[in-house]
Amino acid sequence: MHRSGRVALAMMLVTAQIGAQARAEAQASEPAVTIVFGHVRNVSGVAIPGAEVWIEGTNRRVVSNDSGVFRLDSVPNGRVKVQVRRVGFRPDSKRVSLAQGDAKQVKFMLEGMLEELDAVVVTAREGASGRLREFWARRMVGIGVFVTREEINRRHPPQTADLFQGVMGIRVITRSGNGESTRIVTGRQAVSAIPRGNSAASNQCSMQYYVDGIFMSPGSFSVDDISPMQIEAVEIFRGPSEVPARFRQRETGCGLVVIWTREPPARSKPDPDDYRLSPRNR
Repeated sequence: MHRSGRVALAMMLVTAQIGAQARAEAQASEPAVTIVFGHVRNVSGVAIPGAEVWIEGTNRRVVSNDSGVFRLDSVPNGRVKVQVRRVGFRPDSKRVSLAQGDAKQVKFMLEGMLEELDAVVVTAREGASGRLREFWARRMVGIGVFVTREEINRRHPPQTADLFQGVMGIRVITRSGNGESTRIVTGRQAVSAIPRGNSAASNQCSMQYYVDGIFMSPGSFSVDDISPMQIEAVEIFRGPSEVPARFRQRETGCGLVVIWTREPPARSKPDPDDYRLSPRNR
């Protein structure tokens, strides 16, 4: 190697060494970031998405993700109060002591808060059989999307699939010319609750269905098989973190739609006077 080449190489090595040293000194001079992280779950251990978590007295505020996980960066040092709240649950808080550069885990377990509804309102909504009692209870908790008969009447959708348009986190794939039925899908990858050796991931993860508490086998039911006029209420759970424990024995990794149909009106008993005055009984 020529002398000029050796000199150039030596200068490059010196420059690199100086740069590395400068970066190390800069990193050492910057204070380490203090972090608070953890998860939010209910008393049954089910993740709670959309819970608001914040440090009292600061602007450090985040929302838990679909798995109930949260992370707060650049938290002040010292003893701080971490607070959490979510509609349908009792708020909670924990105090933690933090030193510079700490990464402290905080776990929250929230208790559901079901308010008693007015007896007259409950009777009017549930009907004589009370089969929609669990719908109203889950709606009070607030995990998922809930569509009532009042909203269906207001929107007046031509097809049942139209009820799902605009719901965040899901997409409607309408019927095509090759005979495929309308599907409601999520953007998540398919994750089966029941282990299978050849399960495949998909970016069009089809949601499963229950109708009046009965599971609809995949491929045997399309959401547009039921007219909007036949529906009393709809529950939409967009992933495993939202699906109630009652339904988790099925393949609900892609989310779940629970449809409650309307009950036929009660048949009125004939008036005995009308019966006696009918032409056949004169």
